[in-house]
Amino acid sequence: MGTSLTTASTLPKTVYLTLWFPLLSETFVFYEVQGLWKRGFPVSVVSLYGERKKYLAEHMRNTQVPVRHLGIPYILPIAAAVVGRLFRQPSLVGGILRKILFAKWRDMEMRLENYWAFCCGVYLADKFRKAGVRHVHGAWASGPATAGWVIHQLEGIPYSFTARATDVRPPDGFLREKLADCAFARADSSFNVPHMRSFLPPDKADKVHLVYNTMTMSAEATAPVPMQSPCRIICIGRLIEKKGFAYLVRAAIRLCEEGVPVEVTIVGGGGLMHALKAEAEPIREHVHFTGALPHDRIADMLRESDILVMPSIIPEGTEQSDGLPTVIVEAMRMGVPVVSTNVASIGDVVIDNETGCLVPQKDVPALAEAIKSLIFDRERALRLAANARALVNNILSEEKTLGRMQELFEANS
Repeated sequence: MGTSLTTASTLPKTVYLTLWFPLLSETFVFYEVQGLWKRGFPVSVVSLYGERKKYLAEHMRNTQVPVRHLGIPYILPIAAAVVGRLFRQPSLVGGILRKILFAKWRDMEMRLENYWAFCCGVYLADKFRKAGVRHVHGAWASGPATAGWVIHQLEGIPYSFTARATDVRPPDGFLREKLADCAFARADSSFNVPHMRSFLPPDKADKVHLVYNTMTMSAEATAPVPMQSPCRIICIGRLIEKKGFAYLVRAAIRLCEEGVPVEVTIVGGGGLMHALKAEAEPIREHVHFTGALPHDRIADMLRESDILVMPSIIPEGTEQSDGLPTVIVEAMRMGVPVVSTNVASIGDVVIDNETGCLVPQKDVPALAEAIKSLIFDRERALRLAANARALVNNILSEEKTLGRMQELFEANS
């Protein structure tokens, strides 16, 4: 039920819990919350950590959505809240604490994140009750969902959470409990729906819903995609292993060796910068690294590109992967042809030879051939891009995504 049918005063006061907000690498969270706020839905945000304003676009820095940051300045009041609540309700709080302490967290970073989430949940629970909060939503299935679970245990406020990528693959040590007690869980890609449902009994599987992320970029005009020599290839994302950027560099080397001129721009920062630059050394004059850029620069860069390549992989011996990379949807929205890999939910929107080119992960020859097939057939490239734009405008429309989230909040508050 949207705001046109429901007065703002009767809509459930809802708080999103995040680790950081806003964050450069989480534009999908920002635009979801911002979109709900613009619809008149009473939403606010509490970030469990402090502020990270580096590389943020101006409109993200100056959002009108109410945001409260916790983090280091709140250590003492949070500690006091935990001690006070433990003194008042030793059995209840002690039981919650034991479950958190002895859960089988997958690593020390996840353990510490969830210990802090427990403390924040205790601190926020009483405040949310007094403020009339009727629903709490964890923007991730990890620490934010744990904080929501703690608030629910203490005050009975319904909570939900979104599962995205590495927050559930591999799962943390408490995912089953969070799924069991949540009002609903949302997966932002089809890849995670059966995975999450596997933690629930069959009669509860329907509490997991597929709701794609909303659009993160407007596109009044499509990219021209001139496909003139050299072809301008762009890829965007954090420079981490699961993005597979090394395979694009190797494909670009292969294309240059075959006499196919390309210019590759890699947008993003991360720990693999030096390794990727070393990999690109044979064609260093054709591979450009920009580092991290504000989100409002991305639209112009996409508009000036011929092809977006997203060579995602699942690193050996892990479950880590992208769900549905936001940059793919942004490129499709702009009318930029896409080449990607058959990983996770990428196939939800990149349908081979219909809305883009989909190749096996880690297959450099196949990746190079897919890129070449678009370079030498601009008419096909434009047709695939037009199909892709129509698809994402349909399945990721603001009304479908934000409207569905609002319906779920209203039905579970």
